[in-house]
Amino acid sequence: MVFPELICILITMLCADAALWIIAMPRLRPPPAGTLWRALFGGFIIAQMLYLLTALIIPKAVRGAASGVPVWVHTQSYIWHMIVLPAVMFLIAAGWLFSKIRRRRTALLPSNNIGHARPVENAPTRRQVLAAAALAAPPIISTVVGVRTVSQLREMRVRRFDLRIPSLPPQLDGMTVTQVSDLHLGRFMRPDRLPDIIEQANAMQSDFVVFTGDLIDLTLDDLPPGLDFLHKLKARAGMAICEGNHDLIDNRGEFERQLASDDLPLLLGSTRTFSFRGRRVQFLGTPWNTSDNGHAAAVVALKPALDPDAFPILLAHHPHAFDAAAGAQFPLTLSGHTHGGQIMLNERLGAGPVRFRYISGLYKKGNSSLLVCNGIGNWFPLRINAPAEMLHIQLRSA
Repeated sequence: MVFPELICILITMLCADAALWIIAMPRLRPPPAGTLWRALFGGFIIAQMLYLLTALIIPKAVRGAASGVPVWVHTQSYIWHMIVLPAVMFLIAAGWLFSKIRRRRTALLPSNNIGHARPVENAPTRRQVLAAAALAAPPIISTVVGVRTVSQLREMRVRRFDLRIPSLPPQLDGMTVTQVSDLHLGRFMRPDRLPDIIEQANAMQSDFVVFTGDLIDLTLDDLPPGLDFLHKLKARAGMAICEGNHDLIDNRGEFERQLASDDLPLLLGSTRTFSFRGRRVQFLGTPWNTSDNGHAAAVVALKPALDPDAFPILLAHHPHAFDAAAGAQFPLTLSGHTHGGQIMLNERLGAGPVRFRYISGLYKKGNSSLLVCNGIGNWFPLRINAPAEMLHIQLRSA
């Protein structure tokens, strides 16, 4: 399904494409080979508008991994419409405003035309050439970044944590957990990449494997290879899964039903307990909620299910559940969702802090710890200083 908010966003982008086309065409005449630049620019804008129209009229044609649309087409359109085009329109608006203020000030000054040479007829002025070059540059930048992003989509690291937990029983000292998160199987994560990811995850030979949400990106059509992916993740002692927001975009009930019918340990406000080294290890998973209060309520609802004889690990896709988890004295919470901030200038500056209190890596409150995994896949293709990753966690008793 296509949500009304998404329809409004797509129509706004279409209008911005059309507006830029109208603005740019007259200004692309002056430079050498102006006709060629106009043809290339027009072709680029038409291609962008066709992508948006397809998303509006036949959404399934661009939503999933099986759509047949090449990955570079998706990446280029996303980068153009969500970064480059808004920046260009902002600069055009700012330039128009500055020019208007400057003309108003010039009009108040005494007129003096002495000493000004008249431009050669039909020859472009320096300002016209610069304006044409400035309008021709954004499609080139967008295309280059889009092509580079395609190769970046295959990059992934294994990030390792040696984590001391004061309440960890000595028998569990050295217990290992592989955390996989945010696969986003779909447009940017195709099934042909899954064997390599499975191989890297299984090579860690961890005692437990957890998946902390967003198996698919948009459509349940991509769920079958996702289910196969989860089945092929191997752990010595056991596995646990929680759901993410993208898993539920298409049909929440059907996603949860299919994982249950496929005998996968999806924890929806429920628990799964394993016997390990003579002790009990309990995984608890929260269902997805749309607000911080909802995340907190889901954690509080799980507290009565705690096994007093087990070491508990909480799985919550959104890291803001950690506030309630620390209040309830859960020793360890594992989350994803943030993609490491997606686009970051450094560890503290970027898109991440705008939306999240906990962005990437380890956080502590008292004796409670949170690990936020950047995840493997993407809903938006570009990552800057937020590399794709899976986590290898070794727990140590204090």
